[in-house]
Amino acid sequence: MKLHSSVWAAGIAAALLSSCSGTALKKAFREPANEFRPQPFLHLNGHLDRDHIRRQFTEARDSAGFGGIAVLPVSSQPHWYDGHPCPGMTPEYMSEEYFAGYKDMLEVSQHNGTDIILYDDIDFPSGSAGGKLAEEYPQYTRKYLEKQETDITGGRRFRHEFTVDSTMTVMAVSALELDTRETVDLGPYFSGNVLDWDVPPGKWKIMLFTCRYGVGGVHGHLVDYMQPEAVDTLMKMTYGEYDRRFSGYFGNVIRKTFFDDVGFVHMEQTWTPAITDIFREKYGLNPALYYPALFYDIGPETGKARIAFYDIRAELMAEGYVRAVSEWAETRHLKSMGHPPENYSPNTVVASGDILKFYRHVDIPLLDAILYFRRGLHGFKQVSSAADIHDRPVVGAELCGAYPADMDSLMMYRITLEALARGVNFTVPHGMWYDTDPMAVRIPPLIAPENPLLKDALKGYSLSTGRSCMLLQGGRRVADIAVLWPIQSVQAESWMFRDQTSGLPIANWVPDNVVNYTLSDILTDSLQRDFTYIHPENLSSGKVTVNGRTLTLNNRENIQEYQVLIIPGGDYISADALKEIYSFYNNGGKVIVLASLPSRSSEFGRDREITETMESIFGPVLPVRDTAVTGQNGGMFIFSSSCNAGEISKMLELTGYMPDAIFPDAAPDNAGYINYLHKVRNGRNFYYITNTTDKEYDREISLRGEFRKVEIWDPHTGDICPADARIQDGRTYVPVSVPPVRSCFIVTK
Repeated sequence: MKLHSSVWAAGIAAALLSSCSGTALKKAFREPANEFRPQPFLHLNGHLDRDHIRRQFTEARDSAGFGGIAVLPVSSQPHWYDGHPCPGMTPEYMSEEYFAGYKDMLEVSQHNGTDIILYDDIDFPSGSAGGKLAEEYPQYTRKYLEKQETDITGGRRFRHEFTVDSTMTVMAVSALELDTRETVDLGPYFSGNVLDWDVPPGKWKIMLFTCRYGVGGVHGHLVDYMQPEAVDTLMKMTYGEYDRRFSGYFGNVIRKTFFDDVGFVHMEQTWTPAITDIFREKYGLNPALYYPALFYDIGPETGKARIAFYDIRAELMAEGYVRAVSEWAETRHLKSMGHPPENYSPNTVVASGDILKFYRHVDIPLLDAILYFRRGLHGFKQVSSAADIHDRPVVGAELCGAYPADMDSLMMYRITLEALARGVNFTVPHGMWYDTDPMAVRIPPLIAPENPLLKDALKGYSLSTGRSCMLLQGGRRVADIAVLWPIQSVQAESWMFRDQTSGLPIANWVPDNVVNYTLSDILTDSLQRDFTYIHPENLSSGKVTVNGRTLTLNNRENIQEYQVLIIPGGDYISADALKEIYSFYNNGGKVIVLASLPSRSSEFGRDREITETMESIFGPVLPVRDTAVTGQNGGMFIFSSSCNAGEISKMLELTGYMPDAIFPDAAPDNAGYINYLHKVRNGRNFYYITNTTDKEYDREISLRGEFRKVEIWDPHTGDICPADARIQDGRTYVPVSVPPVRSCFIVTK
């Protein structure tokens, strides 16, 4: 079992800060250590030369204030936007000359007192060993669920020869009767590649399901992230080579590893042979009877079958490559860091399996804020919530990749502030380039001293970001609201290629009655109410428990107490999770359900439990319009068929909970938002307030609790001054003035 102590996971400096005196903390705030400062990608798009490396790395430290560099080898490829050819790195990736250049980077960084982040491949996604895996071990590349099918009319003998070769593993041979939705296991009638079956009367669809490698596609050269022997082989080809040469730099110059886009976006049929046997063992059911549900409706158990299959895939993603990298890093005193593709999108089923599970073993869960401002913004809380659930004190962000080349410093600050307000506390700007000629920078913008639009702002940006991250890493985040992660409702309605054929951007299709994405926007940007996603399994596993009228996230450090639980729609819910939610309600807890009431169990054979529980709350006729009921101990179940800011504000007020912080007149504008985040560390409260709007925010903020000593800490200037606070009716009122695209901390004790 992998253990994460708070000292190790947060970093040595962060651990020391948690117990230092007020004077020492203020000094550390004004001059943040390298581990808190931005550490951008350096794309190696030229010939490695020691003098060039020394000059560029030193300028990154002295002129830009960066705390280190994430070294990213790249190949020659077309420009991201206009397609003109851009250079790649020489010498060849993983050659002895490459490793000699890498050693130069390590030695320069060691001399400069800065860090290097070990990126685990060339280009992105991670998982190809520079293309060598597919060349040498094609059987270990990613695999896909394929279906060969034919329609027949029954009442006759059917003999058919399917295509089966050495690249394929047979998953199941199944039949589906199109009128009755009956499924039949045809395995006993299948030998070699020939099916020989006396077909009963009816209209039948005959299907052969195979798992195959080597089918190409955009990411067909990548490793099967879910297959242990494949992962082990790849890691020896990549991580093992760095280990063999540079282990002496681990834990001092190299402190973090980085994997990129590990998932199956663009290939939602990604599969692995182990899924079939796991399904049989876990559920005690014949998988051949359920494989058709991944493509068709097989009747009442369709949704449950999809949930079962997709959950196995999500588990294998979390326990495969991701876990292997983290365990490798831990034994070498490193922190693992990385992200799946579309980590901010609403449908993680087709991108990484289940985003809250994906980060289970990752030391630093990472998101990537790319392409344009606000893209995926309402999904950032998915990543920081995963960090909260798994008690990870550091949350990273890859920022600004593929933004326009003329991105200015104001936009760079906006992007960063929005990420920090949603839980990020370590940044990897995207990024520096070895060859800074605009024609050689394949993916803009250039975030480096050579960029005239940014050069004068970078040092201040690094300093203010480092100050903020220093205060935001570790501790306990205060969030009064838990939002149930609606993964099972998305899984139940996701059949193969539904997202691809939805007409929406990739990983954006979800059922109409699943509204967590909209809810995230409303709570964060319109109402300034912080929240945490909790997984249904957290309720049934004891990670989140009922504690009187609250729900408690049971962590070693980041313990959270939720006064309100919101279920953001969807038809499916775990019967075990609903049992705990019902207990919470009976103890006086407040539950809000949006869009639709759950009506089906995610588990096989337990629909009746869902119906009985909902009827015990609302009566035999379930509401279709807005309804609120109150239990014997003051618990509330509030249902609203809509999801808008006005309704949610009213429902939260109806529960009687007192907000942690109240921000008068904090409406967003066309430019940005007023946001906040509240951390508690070593008896101090740190309220981080960001303003990315175009107007100054000058108001009196109300904080829950009475605080006698209140200060304003400005991460942009390093200034610390007392606040003219007042106390009234159990709350502390603090006047703040936050200029556009700036931030501040209210610090109380």
